[in-house]
Amino acid sequence: MNDHVSSAAEPTLDDVAREYPRWHTWKGISGLVYASRRKTSPPAVVRAEDPMDLIDQIRRWEGTRDG
Repeated sequence: MNDHVSSAAEPTLDDVAREYPRWHTWKGISGLVYASRRKTSPPAVVRAEDPMDLIDQIRRWEGTRDG
């Protein structure tokens, strides 16, 4: 059996940071990944289990905001 990797690799936190430069990303000690929106008041923070889910959380947050 020949297993092969999908051509669309899973994103990394660096990929998330490049795609969303207004967000600061990091991996927590619990294994979750986080992103905080720069220069927002009150601070906006989202968390997820992996970078792909983090992208979804950022998009969801941005989709609830005007402009």
